Amino acid sequence: MDPTPNLPASQLFSLAGQNVLITGATRGIGAACAIALAQAGANICLVRRPNSSNDETANAVSATGRTAKIVECDLGDLDAVKGLFQQALDAMGGEIHVLVNCAGIQRRSPAVQFAESDWDDVLNVNLKSVWLLSQAAGQHMVPRRRGKVINFCSLLTFQGGLTVPAYAAAKGALGQLTKALSNEWSKENVQVNGIAPGYIATDM
Repeated sequence: MDPTPNLPASQLFSLAGQNVLITGATRGIGAACAIALAQAGANICLVRRPNSSNDETANAVSATGRTAKIVECDLGDLDAVKGLFQQALDAMGGEIHVLVNCAGIQRRSPAVQFAESDWDDVLNVNLKSVWLLSQAAGQHMVPRRRGKVINFCSLLTFQGGLTVPAYAAAKGALGQLTKALSNEWSKENVQVNGIAPGYIATDM
């Protein structure tokens, strides 16, 4: 029997006073994570696309009594991504305790027809932006000897899939990146972990 059936996050653990930066937080899995982490006591900095007016997750976080801040960034624009962590630090008073890399995009096509532009788009958002954000997080967390990075991987971290070569490549590499950062930073008391959800009905 499950010893903790249907318990809210607030009864499972406390994140009181922790600041969490979450990409992909305006919908789907990222939105659910943001709300659950807020219920556990965390203040949330949500990343959304420029010119988006989606405030639903921020409003839901605020309804828990926690702080909700929004920063805008196109995760496919790598120059913009390089400044994103500092944006979040500024929004959250100079401290980020947890980074959750949840954003992702998908492009589907048989491998023989797969466009190079689609390949680049998927790898930039699903892998390179994660690397850049994680590196910036490490530069902040490692000297402080505290922090957590959580990467959303996929079943395709372990499987090849069909007609999703870029997505499978990105998620496979993300699994290895997660291990590499964990190996390097664990001795500095910075934990890096991956979550590989199964199939979930979202907009992606």
